[in-house]
Amino acid sequence: MWKSRVALPHYPLNLSRLEPTFRAISRAVPVRKSNWPNNSFLRGENIKYFAVPRVIMFLLMLSCFIVDWPQARAGESQQDTMLKQMLAARERQIQITPLSHTFGAFSMETAYYIQTVLAREVAKTEGPVTGYKVAYASKAAQKQFGMEEPARGPLYLSQRLPNGSTLSHSIFNEIMLETEVAFTIGKRIDKPIKDVAELRSYVRWVHPAFDAGNFPFTVDQAKPTPSDMVAIGTGAHVFVIGPAMNPDKLNLSQIDLALARNGETISKSSAGDVLGNPWNSLLWCVNHLHKFGLTLEPGMVVLTGTAAPAYRVKGEAIKGHYVGDCGPLGKVTLTIE
Repeated sequence: MWKSRVALPHYPLNLSRLEPTFRAISRAVPVRKSNWPNNSFLRGENIKYFAVPRVIMFLLMLSCFIVDWPQARAGESQQDTMLKQMLAARERQIQITPLSHTFGAFSMETAYYIQTVLAREVAKTEGPVTGYKVAYASKAAQKQFGMEEPARGPLYLSQRLPNGSTLSHSIFNEIMLETEVAFTIGKRIDKPIKDVAELRSYVRWVHPAFDAGNFPFTVDQAKPTPSDMVAIGTGAHVFVIGPAMNPDKLNLSQIDLALARNGETISKSSAGDVLGNPWNSLLWCVNHLHKFGLTLEPGMVVLTGTAAPAYRVKGEAIKGHYVGDCGPLGKVTLTIE
């Protein structure tokens, strides 16, 4: 069983760590002088010098430690259940009720921890993590969902498809299709990157790409929160990488990202609306991964997101011939039967 090290910390009952707080209380509430704390503030000869406020404060602080332990144990069991539900849903190709509705709200930090543990299990059947996708990549999307920054999710080796692939619509419960800009990493990135100028030396190629996600949740009882989406991996399912181009050959902020189905344009947006430039999306992803101790290896791919709403449909409406047109960057195609 996996144990939480992020959302559910265990606190050792080390009273000596509370001494700085008691020193502050001592200064704020004058009482008869004594030789406490000196690593012995609970010795019998010093107890008599505690003022009532000190005793109350001590009991309140002590209660925090005592109450947290059973909650932590319960939380670990709950997150185990979350993991089992998500893995079963992937295996059976079904949607599930949003985790926050079933188990209660949880933080974004917890969501990324769950995502990391889930990725280890998924990699056993879908191959190693071969890149990442960025979601909520526009300021408008972040405002809509109450986000302060984008989000990311892992991509697996078996999810990568060549340009022009043909798929069965049955592999999707509810497709979420987007035209995006993708980068291929050229050098290992295991440190924070200051700016785009520094980042450029780590990138080998830029591509047009499809992010063909699979919406993972039902919405009849509750809508999923951003934390739900992050925990489950932001809905990554398959992705298509188009032709490679030297990233120095064009200004990515000036290209348009268009999506067409059976010759009809479904959506079109500027790549400049992706955090001002897809490079900024990649920069965010690199530094966010570093915060969680993750790296980008040569050959890995990062899908940088889009400002346009995803083409999200079910059933027969998934079928079609799709073209992602990124202007001078090129095109990516996918047929779903």
